[in-house]
Amino acid sequence: MNNNKHCWFINNNKIVPKLNEQYILKKDLSWGECNFPRGMIVKVDEYIPSKEYLKVKINTQSIPEDKFPLLHENLKTLRITFHRFIKVSQFYDYFEDFDKDMTMDDVLDIRQAMDQFYSAVKGFENSINDMKGDINSLIVDNYPFGLSFDEFSLSFMDWYNSVDDNCNAYRHAIRTVRNNESWKDYDNRVKMSGDNPTGELDNV
Repeated sequence: MNNNKHCWFINNNKIVPKLNEQYILKKDLSWGECNFPRGMIVKVDEYIPSKEYLKVKINTQSIPEDKFPLLHENLKTLRITFHRFIKVSQFYDYFEDFDKDMTMDDVLDIRQAMDQFYSAVKGFENSINDMKGDINSLIVDNYPFGLSFDEFSLSFMDWYNSVDDNCNAYRHAIRTVRNNESWKDYDNRVKMSGDNPTGELDNV
């Protein structure tokens, strides 16, 4: 008997999704006519390892309605099923555990520190550009980066923007879905829309 097909989470070094745990979408997810934005919060509703079947509930409050009005308008179901178009083994390619211990002060402190870091990098870059001499004569000893400074500066901007996106996602999530009260919106929308609790996002 081949047990590998039942152990995708072991083969892929993934953590098994836990029922009723909250997860945050770490990159945009396109599915049908919907494009779910980074920062969306879901909760695992059903997980059947033997069938590689996973269903999550969407917390609509985690999707800023002012930024994504069409998504709210067109969202016909409040669940995503990882079974057909996206495999269960890909769950952690899109989602990660929502950090319950993260505070707004944590996010704001890191945001401020990153802005200061950004200013320092840009200031250093401007000083290099204004030099008449060769910067390598000054910084080459014990240089800590595996890239040239020009390459580091470009990579830093990608990192800075990524951190900024994560901070924005967590700020919104902490304001809206920190506690279980926010999930009442899910239950209310199910009742109002007549959404089938077993419905899948295949029909969006």
